[in-house]
Amino acid sequence: MIATRWAGVAASAFALLALCGFLFASRIMVAKAALGVGAHPFQLGVVGNAGAGLCLLPWLLASGQAIPLGRRSLILYGVLGVVSVAIPTVLSHFVVQKVGPAYAATVYALSPLLTMSFAAGLGVERMFLRRFAGILLGFVGMVTLVQQELAHLDLGQPLWVIIGLAVPACAALGNIIRSAYWPAGSSALAFSCGTLFTSSLAVAALAPVFDAPGEWRFADPPLLAWLLVLIVVSALSYVLNFRLQQIGGPVVFSQIGYWGTGFGVLLAAVLFGDVLTPLSLLGLGLIVWGGLLARRPDR
Repeated sequence: MIATRWAGVAASAFALLALCGFLFASRIMVAKAALGVGAHPFQLGVVGNAGAGLCLLPWLLASGQAIPLGRRSLILYGVLGVVSVAIPTVLSHFVVQKVGPAYAATVYALSPLLTMSFAAGLGVERMFLRRFAGILLGFVGMVTLVQQELAHLDLGQPLWVIIGLAVPACAALGNIIRSAYWPAGSSALAFSCGTLFTSSLAVAALAPVFDAPGEWRFADPPLLAWLLVLIVVSALSYVLNFRLQQIGGPVVFSQIGYWGTGFGVLLAAVLFGDVLTPLSLLGLGLIVWGGLLARRPDR
């Protein structure tokens, strides 16, 4: 009975991982479309997160729940805002300028490896051979998918290359913190809603330093339409991401980047006619295989 229950949880976590990966890729494509019609990067962070939180709030209230606002929860939101949002946002801004967007994008491939290491080292989740093999396969699959971008990396500034490694380290640490300090009795909906608002505030605080909020536009119909789509996709993505972390744990959750890259390749082929090469298919297969191996073991 117990084994059957945990097998069902593992299967649902794997299905959620695939769905969250698809939404991850969709959100990136929507964000690119919004940038293409005049949106600013920090504008997307502020509006996308705040709008998604407002989108989820009626659902939260209708379900009789509330955003956790205890002292411990507020501290947690603040820490996550700094670790998962503020530091990676600022570092990514500089890394893109100094090293290039290819490195800033591909460095996230290290997040699952770091999450697994942190989780094992801190005792949040135990390490076992099958999971290690799965994460490693996913990493190889990810690298296979982005091998063309890797060929154009400019590593002429080694200091910024090293600094850029703090971005996946922060993502991994955020994964661990959310699992280890999940607010007691809080649902994925409530936790994600609270985090969206604090994430929006964190990006808004950084915007005047790195962007020009006075130049943000909202009246253009194409731009407004893409912002609304981004809000809806972000809301759905966040609540499902938090549910995945709740039932799958930080290591399973950390693979979203792998799956998002894989779905991005597929969507580019379907929507824009990009050609799927044998290497692309190999990378996709390795990511799926790695995801199956890296699930929590049946108990």
